Amino acid sequence: MIILKTLISKNIITRSFLTKKSRFITYISKVTNKTELENFIKKHSDKSATHNCYAFKYGHDGLNYGYNNDGEPNGTAGEPLLKLIEVNNVTDIIIFVKRYYGGIKLGTGGLQKAYTNSAIEIIKESEFKKLRLLNQIEINFKIADIKIINLFLIKKAEEVNYTYANDLVTAQFKLDEIKKLDFIKDKINILKIKQGYY
Repeated sequence: MIILKTLISKNIITRSFLTKKSRFITYISKVTNKTELENFIKKHSDKSATHNCYAFKYGHDGLNYGYNNDGEPNGTAGEPLLKLIEVNNVTDIIIFVKRYYGGIKLGTGGLQKAYTNSAIEIIKESEFKKLRLLNQIEINFKIADIKIINLFLIKKAEEVNYTYANDLVTAQFKLDEIKKLDFIKDKINILKIKQGYY
């Protein structure tokens, strides 16, 4: 099983470096959906920069990712940034690099190295947390059984929330293994189970 990671902080980290008179300004930030991604790109794109290149990945199903070379040769900017995201098993992230051309051509190898190194350095400085595959579960049960079910949930589950309606209690929580519900299965009705990374 692949263990995904995500940035701990929503703060934007920025670093700048110079190579052969070209200035590269690199940003790394948490983005968790298309709207956040588009807002980040719009806010940080600079028309005076020669290139605004980036790579991103968000979500936990592996379907929402991409890159933009913004005119740089194929394989030199966005692709290496995306490869770093994938190699590090990171999601909910954008790496954005502005390049200000300094008059000396870097060549495709030099460009790839510059974009890659700018991202490697900022990834090293960033703090990540591992995401765990958990089941988000919703159950209901009779209020008379709350003592035993609450005891079970305190020991086995995470992020437990209760709602009450007449003599029924609904509990929402996260649990690593559905099998653990066998202990209380005769006292509950399972309403929903959704697996995801948390």
